[in-house]
Amino acid sequence: MANGTIRLPAFADVIKGRDVEDPVNLWVHRPLAYLFVALTLRTPLTPNQITLLAMFSGIGASLLWLQGDPLMVPLGGFMLWASAILDGADGIMARAKHMHSDLGRALDGSADMIVALFTVAAGMWHIWRSQQDFLQLAVMPVALITAVIQIWLYDYFKECYQNSTNPSWDGLSFGRPEAAAKMKKAEAENAPLLTRLAWNSMLGMLGHQHRFVKLVNGQAIREGLRFKSNEETARLYRKYNYWPMQLWSLVSLCPHTYLIAICAIFNRLELYLWYRVFVGNGIWLAAVILQRRATRRFMADMDEMGMSPERVDP
Repeated sequence: MANGTIRLPAFADVIKGRDVEDPVNLWVHRPLAYLFVALTLRTPLTPNQITLLAMFSGIGASLLWLQGDPLMVPLGGFMLWASAILDGADGIMARAKHMHSDLGRALDGSADMIVALFTVAAGMWHIWRSQQDFLQLAVMPVALITAVIQIWLYDYFKECYQNSTNPSWDGLSFGRPEAAAKMKKAEAENAPLLTRLAWNSMLGMLGHQHRFVKLVNGQAIREGLRFKSNEETARLYRKYNYWPMQLWSLVSLCPHTYLIAICAIFNRLELYLWYRVFVGNGIWLAAVILQRRATRRFMADMDEMGMSPERVDP
């Protein structure tokens, strides 16, 4: 730890940014995560251990839904909500204990996707087993697949937004080549299994992100490019991308988590299914359309200023 000091950072310093977080996450989950860290700061608890607690809490929620007892489903909802709070606490603890690491980032991203997959799949199974509705069964794959894609795309454009609105950004994005190098290094050093699994999962997620971003908005691909960054480029990026980012935040992991948790608490998981299919996908479509326009305009302005991104040799 830097200088051997442990200090709780100011709340304003631990949020990702008001532009990239949905209101519930910003005003409910983050304060509760901050309180959890304040209460556990002087314990041996590490950021990666909090990440694992969040993951196991989410998996536990899905197991309760698979069990299907009317009393267990609401309990699973509360467990999933706890998982969402813990998911925000690991980064705060990392900042407080000066324990930021690439591994922590990889582990956090992997844990998020595992929770999303387990909870949506378990929720869909519970709906089918309890209601035996073939119309619901038909739309379940749509809900599951699009939920995961939307979380991937939010994470990608969130990283783009945070980097591009930072005037001191070095212009490089963490992508598949960097993750592959980290994984290769971990394998060469015979790193612990959890470390190797985290990097393998991160590499897979980045690959899926790349494919879907290329499909919906190829001009937004940043892999292999170095962008120029200053106050003017940060202003322009925010100008064009603020509203698309607001829509992306509404289909991120956090809204998925608290909406499905609320529906589970009231034992009405089918409401989440229909929300996911119609409302969530409607927001996603609007986000894609606005993002394509925003990317096109931003890149055109960068070209006009002679600040187009440069190709980086692999």
